[in-house]
Amino acid sequence: MTMDRIMRRWRPLLLVLCFAGSCSQTSSSDSCTTALSLGSLIPFNTTGLSCFPAWKLQDLVLRFGKDASGSNNVWNFVLSAPDSGGYIALGFSPDGMMVGSSAVVGWVTPDGVGTARQYYLGGTSSPSCPPDQGKLSLSLSRGAAAAPTIVSKGSRLYLAFQLSGQPLTDVIYAVGQKGNLPGPNGLLSIHLACITGTISDSRGTSAGDDDIPVTR
Repeated sequence: MTMDRIMRRWRPLLLVLCFAGSCSQTSSSDSCTTALSLGSLIPFNTTGLSCFPAWKLQDLVLRFGKDASGSNNVWNFVLSAPDSGGYIALGFSPDGMMVGSSAVVGWVTPDGVGTARQYYLGGTSSPSCPPDQGKLSLSLSRGAAAAPTIVSKGSRLYLAFQLSGQPLTDVIYAVGQKGNLPGPNGLLSIHLACITGTISDSRGTSAGDDDIPVTR
């Protein structure tokens, strides 16, 4: 039997296996070499933001910078991450530690509903990290409250928000466990992994490629 006849014989079975989920799918990636193409999905201008790979191991990319209008010392942030079925978070810490930080956390449910809220990380348990609290001054945009926003596009999440005033330079990135999203009370489950980093006026650095465990 020739190789061509063998391939024709097995091709239908290979197609069935692919449709059954045995063939892996590659999620889209994000890069600082390409501009964001989110259009009106994010309620502020994202051009001109500094960009850097914040956490290579988890494929997180952070874009941030002063708002293009240059007024009121407003800072724009967009955190990009693979949509793995968990939440993503960007926190700002007064001392480099997670406890005592304020964070913006976002997630998208399997039916496509996005939620982004501020949290105060006051302790090491879910009840001590209440939603809709924190010390971040979330900005106003276009004369109305611009609530933090998260969108899913091309198998990636984009968490976007604005801050008024100079942001803290010590930051924390976190990703949640797949499928373990906050319930009606908004309380967060323990994260899958997190890492610390820093940002400056024009650039940022992560702490490296290795996960840094922070007990919660």
